[in-house]
Amino acid sequence: MTPAPIQRRARNASARGEWGVLAGIAVATLLIGFAGFALRPSGSSADDIRRSALRTTPDGVAALHRAIARLGPPTATRLTPLVDADPLRGSLVMLQPLRRPSPREVHELLEWVRSGGTFLHAPRGDSPILDSLGLVRRALAADGDSAEARGEATWSRHILTDGLPPPGPARYAIAPDTASGDEEVEEESGDDDEPRPDPVAYDPLLLTSPDSAGHRWTAAAAIPLGEGRIIAFADAEPLSNRLADQEPLAVLAARAAIAYTSPGDTVFFDEFSQGLGQSRSPARATIDFLFGTRTGRASLHLGLVVLLALFCAGLRFGSPLAMARDPRRSALEHVEALAAVYESAQARETAAVLLLWRLARLSRLPPPRDASEAMDMVTALENRSRFPDPLRLIRRGLEADPVDLTSIVRGIDDHTQRRISA
Repeated sequence: MTPAPIQRRARNASARGEWGVLAGIAVATLLIGFAGFALRPSGSSADDIRRSALRTTPDGVAALHRAIARLGPPTATRLTPLVDADPLRGSLVMLQPLRRPSPREVHELLEWVRSGGTFLHAPRGDSPILDSLGLVRRALAADGDSAEARGEATWSRHILTDGLPPPGPARYAIAPDTASGDEEVEEESGDDDEPRPDPVAYDPLLLTSPDSAGHRWTAAAAIPLGEGRIIAFADAEPLSNRLADQEPLAVLAARAAIAYTSPGDTVFFDEFSQGLGQSRSPARATIDFLFGTRTGRASLHLGLVVLLALFCAGLRFGSPLAMARDPRRSALEHVEALAAVYESAQARETAAVLLLWRLARLSRLPPPRDASEAMDMVTALENRSRFPDPLRLIRRGLEADPVDLTSIVRGIDDHTQRRISA
């Protein structure tokens, strides 16, 4: 068998191997994508619900974060604690915190609000912040109850509620602590119990139906506190990505953040209370994803399979075939063959145009495409060059009939030599 067919077979086998590796990588990438899509968290079915501005899943609040940034002041995430860290400034949003604020944090937060801060808050269960204000939160109905069982809700007259569409039924509400207890339980309470703080005055924004005792509860309230204010929401779910485009409460939250944030300030979303912090490095987050989540483990396994496939594809089973090298003809032989072709075709103008490409490169001009452009280029160079004699020789060679290739080559060589010597 001659060397040429062997070389072709080797090249074809190499090409098939490369296409096989690329196909394997594409299949593995699709499998990783399908696995990530199938195992993605989806709000209520996620392992943990976090009202985080960094989450675009249904349980997150990235939509509220971006809406405020687009319509009003800039937004940012705060990854540090409320105390012994960066000072509080601008407006702060804390929605269903996973980390329960300590008494010291509650004190510092309320003092910051009294000094002029704006705080948007939705508690998770009982809230130490609302307790410090003499307010409580309760569920109006179980999650499985119908909307009629929860009761209707109505907007109160306030600048933040102006023009909002009718609200839906509320699941949770807040009210002064005096409206939540049973009188008999209060009478049985001993004198040793710690006294509750007096309820603060607040403006109800979303009133719910009265309870059996006639107490009027609210699902959202504006609480003036010193020079600042707290916008309290009984439930953060209406502000989540899943319901942000349907619930008027999400519009109310965006309005409050925009209206009560001073020009030049920033609306900060408290991510430290959601379990995120600066102490978690990117490497730690990557390791936690790869080994602590189903999507990460599936991606890691598929990645190892791809690496193994690439490793196997790169192995050589035997020595490679030596590439046979046919003897190449010399440059002089190539020039002679090309000259013979032009001479037999009587293509003197084409040869002259090709010869002038060297002159065009030397003069930093575009190469001519035909005899007319070649003549224009030579005439222009002749008018501006310090060495017009070789250019005149070239022009006379172009004007000759037939074209004098010898004069053109002699003129190009003479002009080039003079420019190099100058």
